[in-house]
Amino acid sequence: MFGREYRNLADLLLNNERAKHFYKSLPQDIQQILTENGSEIRTMAALRHFAKTAPKTDD
Repeated sequence: MFGREYRNLADLLLNNERAKHFYKSLPQDIQQILTENGSEIRTMAALRHFAKTAPKTDD
């Protein structure tokens, strides 16, 4: 279902294969930032937005 809202990032990743695949494709530092903001990420759109706007770190 397009645009479904979940309780948080963990719920989104558990129940949405597309979101899980997208999340796993991200760099580790971005995943960490998303996890820290997990309570605010409840949709695929929010996941993409947070990933796009997350501060980039130089390793």
